Formats: sequence, structure tokens, C-alpha cells
Amino acid sequence: MTLTAKLVERLSDPTFYPHPTGSVQVLQTHISWLFLTDEFVYKLKKPVDFGFLDYTTLKLRRLMCEQEVQLNSRLCPGVYLGVEEVRQRGEELYLGGQGEVVEVLVKMRRLPAERMLRQVLARGEGRAELFAKLARTLADFHARARLDEHAGALKGLAGVRHNCEENFTQTERYVGQLVTPAVHAFLRTSTELFLKRHRELFARRVREGRIVDGHGDLHLDSICATEPPCLFDCIEFNERFRILDVAEEVAFLAMDLEFHGHAPFARAFVDAYVEASGDGELLQLLEFFKAYRAFVRAKVHSFQWEDQAEEEARRGRLAEVARRYYELALEYAHAFNPRRLIVTCGLAGSGKSTLARRLGERYAVEVVRSDVVRKELLGLDPQQRCHVPFGEGEYAPSVTERTYWAMMERAERLLAQGHSAILDASFITRQHRRWAVEAAHRAGVPFLLLECRTSDEVIRERLRRRAARTSSVSDGRPEIYEAQLAVFEPPEEFRGTEKVVLDRSRDVEELLAECDAVVPRAWRDAAGKGDG
Repeated sequence: MTLTAKLVERLSDPTFYPHPTGSVQVLQTHISWLFLTDEFVYKLKKPVDFGFLDYTTLKLRRLMCEQEVQLNSRLCPGVYLGVEEVRQRGEELYLGGQGEVVEVLVKMRRLPAERMLRQVLARGEGRAELFAKLARTLADFHARARLDEHAGALKGLAGVRHNCEENFTQTERYVGQLVTPAVHAFLRTSTELFLKRHRELFARRVREGRIVDGHGDLHLDSICATEPPCLFDCIEFNERFRILDVAEEVAFLAMDLEFHGHAPFARAFVDAYVEASGDGELLQLLEFFKAYRAFVRAKVHSFQWEDQAEEEARRGRLAEVARRYYELALEYAHAFNPRRLIVTCGLAGSGKSTLARRLGERYAVEVVRSDVVRKELLGLDPQQRCHVPFGEGEYAPSVTERTYWAMMERAERLLAQGHSAILDASFITRQHRRWAVEAAHRAGVPFLLLECRTSDEVIRERLRRRAARTSSVSDGRPEIYEAQLAVFEPPEEFRGTEKVVLDRSRDVEELLAECDAVVPRAWRDAAGKGDG
């Protein structure tokens, strides 16, 4: 029998303890064993190494036990009593006394089971007032746990990105088993885009002291609704999980409440925290951090499912819960990464390509250019100029049809992965525009057409300058413009929010500012405040 197995056996025996107890309730997580006596709780850390956590040596477990007691005393004074030693004398194990120290345990006062938040909610006794009190308790703690800008930089953009990337790397082995490749890829792409679009927001949070040495693991099973509330079992094993933006801390409990069907209490908690802290900006990060925390919970349950020592029935339950958390993360990702399919519409020289390129840069959106796609299909260098007449050779109807179909396929792939897409093409016929609308519908995303209008004089001058270049992705020239003008079908089929008319004779920066009104808020933050 291994030492761990022997310890579990002895700690499960009521006669092992120096104080009387009628029974011992044994609980297990992926990183520890818990032994609940009548009055006290003892925690035994498993000798495991998950990369982000290392309990593999007695020295490390002792250090982590000591930190657990110290850190949890901030939010649960009088509950964490100290570190107890398990000693061996001969072949027997004892709690304290003489002999060789073979293990250490965290000793806690047992909290009332009936006041655990999960039990309170299960009995239907949850009230908005309770969550307002929890919010005020947390806001007061965060005000005392703030870090200076230097220490807070640990969880600025780079720190958040590192943790997110670690999550995706550590869950790759579950793709195809607990999470589909499409969902995993969508979450990864959405996360990368959010971080790219909100660099300044994350930097501002660090500067304004919104990074704290917090709890780090605040969910239903780490809160006891006593008076005052006890927020216990904070993270001690990795400070980059415990040091976090207050928005992440708030999002974790809000996510867990929503996962278990208590969305009204999640809203009450968030609203009360914003009021108590004055931190309205955290709402811009809430859905992102909810997704992040749902993914963390999915990862933890995936780890437990992978443990072959678990009973098969329990492994089945763990797998189901993990899948639900992955799916919840996906729901949040759809909220913080609203996808769009945008198409340009306009004649050669109308400025649509410049607008498309600047929109892509401004909002971190992928641009698919018809000129590039056309030349790729024909095996041509994108910079190679084509001087055939409109409707012939590279511009024959059959090639144009292939080009538009290829653009739709690329757009749908991008949308499925979590990207938005801008299709930079003339779209001068209703048929091609209909294909784009259908592609948006298949992907389940909103469609937006940007009609670029420019005076005849401006277009001809642009095309003359372009024709003088030795190389260009675009083949637009005056005769192409004339031919397009003859067959152009104005996009009159669109109404309302599906179309925006832009005067491309105006400065492109002015038009980009106007576009802020028709793109998602998650994109506007990046554009308007330098976050992207």
C-alpha cells in the first residue's frame, strides 16, 4: 500500500483523531482529499503535478499548506487553524506527537453545511440581498487587496494571454472526446481576437489598480453564507491564478450562478459589485472572463475525467459536466466576439479596397480580396497586372463565378473559426450579393453591405494613377470601370441595417469613424480608444 493510500485509510477512521468524532466524511477533488470530522476539516494535498500546480514533494506541500492558511485568513478569519503534521512511529501513523514527519495537513474549523451557498440555493432560499452582501464583501476585500502597477502587471494583457493559451494547450488532448474541434478552435480564435482588440483596456486596468491579490477560485462551493459571509478555499498554489483583474473574480461567480440556473442572482451580484466598487468598466470584460472561467471549469473536469482511478459512473458524470462548461464558454464567446459578414459594393476606383483594408486593420477583421483570390485560382502572382478586356480571360464570367464562390467558402471557414470577414469585391450584380447573404445566413451571422459611391471624376483620376504603377493587386483601370458601369445593378434590395452608403470621395478616416455606429461594440472599443 502506498503512503497516500495508507494516509487516506487512516484519516477516514474516526479513531485516528486526537479529538472525538462520531464519523468522518471523505471528499475528493483532482488535487486533494478532504476529511470532515464532526468539528474540524483536514485537507490532504495529493502528490500531483499539473504544470500550473506542483505538490510532488513534502516540502512543497508544506509550503502550500502554510500559504493556504495565511491567504484564506483574509476572507475567513478564525476558520483556518493551522498546519498539522502526520508522523510515523514504527509502522503506525499518528496526528502529531513524536516520530518522522511523513505528511502535512491543513486544519480548518468545519463550516455549517446548511449555510453553504449551493445548499442555500438548493433549498430555494437565495435572495438578491444575499448576493448584494457578497458583492459588498468582495468589493471591500478587493479594495484592501489592490496591487501597485508593477505587481499588477502580472495580470495585464500578457498574463491573461499566457493563462488563456495554457488552457487551450492543456485541453488539446480532449478535442474530439469532450469538446469538438470546431468549438475548441472557435474559443481560441475568439479569445485571441478579444485580446488583440483590447490591449489598451487591459493596460488601463493595470494602471488604475484593478488588479488584486484576490481569491482566485470563487464559485458556489467556496462560499458559506454565514454572518459575515465566509469566502474560503482560495488559490494558494499559483499566484498568477490568484492575482487577477477584479472583473475576472466577479465573472467567475456570475458564470457559476448562470451555469446552475441562477442568472437573476448573477445579475444582482454583478450590479451590486459595480455599485459598491464604482467599477463600471468591468462590464466590458465580463463576458470574456465568464468564457475564460467556464473553460477553466471545463478543463478541471476534463482532468478529473481523465483519471482512470475514478469510478466509471463518476467519469461519465464528469465528462457530461465538462461538455456543458465547454458549451457555456462558447455561448459567452458568441457574446464577446460578435461575428459579421461585411461586403463592399462599388465600381472600380470607388475606394472600396482602401476602405476594406482600413476596416480590417481598425477592427481586427479578416479581409478576403477578390483580386487576390482570382489570381490565386489562376496560379498568378497577386502583384501581377492583368490587362485583358473586361469579360475575357481572367475576367471571363466563368472565372468571376469561381472567384465569388471561393470567396464565399473562405468567408464561411473564417466565420466558423470565430473570425468576422470583409469581402472586398465589386459585388455589382444581385446574384453575387445574394450568395453573400446566403453565406451569412448559413453561418448564422448578421450581414452588412457597404456601398461605396464616388464621383466619376474622382474614380477616373484614381484609375489613371493606378494604371501608371508597375505592379498592383488591383487590375482596375478606366475601361474596366466603363464596362462595370454598363452592367451595374444598384443594391436597392437592401434596407435598414443591412446597408450603409459611404461617400468615398471623403477622407477614409472620417468614414471609419462613421462606421463605428454600425459595427459591434466589441469592435468599437478597439477602434475608438486605441485598443487594437
